Amino acid sequence: MVALQLIPFTGDVLALLAQLPPRAGIGQIVGPEGRSLTIGAPASLRKWAASNLGAGPPPAKGKRPRTDLTPVATAVAFVETTSAFHQRLTYERLMAVHVPLSARRDLKPPVFLHLDLTERFPRITLRRAEDGLASAFGPFRDRRAAEKARAALHKLVPLRPCDYVFEPDPALPLGLSCLYAQVRSCAAPCLARVPEAAYRDLARSAADLLARPEARPDEAAAILPAAVASAHGRGLVISAGEAGAELYPVQAGSVLEAARAVVGKGGLDAAVGALAWDPPASPSDDWPWLTAWLSGPRGRGSFLALGPEEGPAELLPRLRTRLGSGSA
Repeated sequence: MVALQLIPFTGDVLALLAQLPPRAGIGQIVGPEGRSLTIGAPASLRKWAASNLGAGPPPAKGKRPRTDLTPVATAVAFVETTSAFHQRLTYERLMAVHVPLSARRDLKPPVFLHLDLTERFPRITLRRAEDGLASAFGPFRDRRAAEKARAALHKLVPLRPCDYVFEPDPALPLGLSCLYAQVRSCAAPCLARVPEAAYRDLARSAADLLARPEARPDEAAAILPAAVASAHGRGLVISAGEAGAELYPVQAGSVLEAARAVVGKGGLDAAVGALAWDPPASPSDDWPWLTAWLSGPRGRGSFLALGPEEGPAELLPRLRTRLGSGSA
């Protein structure tokens, strides 16, 4: 739950604005019976409130003026934020209280690539979160992005794109008539061109490319965003904050803000030691908005995927490199 500071509105707009900081944060205009009238994530809380309470600058010529909420506003609630990601996280936590995800037109469900290595002849398919994310990798912002990545990945690792069930046979009519087999863009296990064990080795190499962003060769890194990793894995969102780089643990698409650490001057070792990925009792489904953030200009490159056994000793040098390069 987001803790907001509440300023009652008595009708004096200027007096209310004087109590609001000209800083970035999350603002909420409250109406009768505590109803939420609007929620914003402005660069200046004071200017944002002024624009919603009829005290902002006049609109540009030809543009419709913003609705003046002074007749129905009873209070303004706000909280200051310390970084771009902190602002987005706080905004989403507050929005989740007032607006169900199904009503959010600004958010789309992400898409994942699914590759189950327990299958006899594994293949890469597209999957959404509601279908289950076991053996899934992502996120991708939409279906088009996931399909593009899958097509590019098939050029590196020639897994089968079909969904047929077959028994391998060099003379199998199904395989002989397949275009992918004819142009040899598929390893064609249906025609026994590769042994089953060798084909599963190909599938494991594809899973490694999807699961380990830090180990991808250049040709794979060019087609797979750095945020794409195991959907059930751990990671860190790194955001430049006022007191230093802010580190937000992420576990299976849930941001664990309670475990946030801030890297002060010379305090990287202590910050990494304080990190924890203990799942909360009620984990939040942050994939929709988190995917939008990671795909956007401010969030692109802010995610660091961690291996399943990666501890502070392995994480420290990676973070030193990331923070030293100014990526945070």
